Amino acid sequence: MPGHDVIFALGAAAFTYHVEGAGPHLPAGARLVQLIDDPNIAAWTPQGTSAVGSIRLGVLDLLAREPPRPRERPTPRRQSPRVEPSTPMSVDFVMQTLAEIRDPASIVVEEAPSSRRAMQSYLPILRSETFYTMCSGGLGYAMPAAVGVALGKPGAKVIGLIGDGSSMYSIQALWSAAQLALPITFIVLKNRRYAALQEFAPTFGFGPDEPLAGTELPDIDFVALARGQGCRGVNVNRAQDLRDALIDALQASVPTLVEVDVA
Repeated sequence: MPGHDVIFALGAAAFTYHVEGAGPHLPAGARLVQLIDDPNIAAWTPQGTSAVGSIRLGVLDLLAREPPRPRERPTPRRQSPRVEPSTPMSVDFVMQTLAEIRDPASIVVEEAPSSRRAMQSYLPILRSETFYTMCSGGLGYAMPAAVGVALGKPGAKVIGLIGDGSSMYSIQALWSAAQLALPITFIVLKNRRYAALQEFAPTFGFGPDEPLAGTELPDIDFVALARGQGCRGVNVNRAQDLRDALIDALQASVPTLVEVDVA
């Protein structure tokens, strides 16, 4: 369709999973065409056209059609402004520093919902199969998933990028990483709270100044937790120390946790 993007979805992939954020379901000027074999999911898809039938036969029909006309490449995304160091560090600064020093072939396994805007702005994923995350609600996914990815991708550098709240759901994955001698770098973004829950609070009817019981996480020593389970651990609370600490952790041959104090 000239002048429009057509987003084609197979099965329920277009709307089954929730991603934090706000905005329209589709970009302006785009339309959704969904080929699906489940009429119930087709019924609650919020917009677009759903064709209910055999996905296999539908794909074969699509492949038999003439290929679409070539179109111009989209305008490159505007580069985010450079972030300067601060005290405490911003998550933007941490992502910017990590992007500058990590091997583009390294694999990021992420569970830091409140830091995703910073990731999208300052930590570009440059190669396929180098980024793994969870669908919303998969609490505690990333630490054990980093272990699984490291086992499934021997020789690849795996970076577990995790919020302090998310890490507490499955912190024992550090023990597995140590027992298996996997050279994973766990980066814990320590803002001392369940930030994602606090950000979601208005959606659940909480007022702007209403306290949220159980969402503050003071005084957790992740370095001690790492060492107690057989991993190396280091705390970084100054921006000027971050680069060297991350370089050392990314070069380590044993599982290493970097606890980064962020705003």
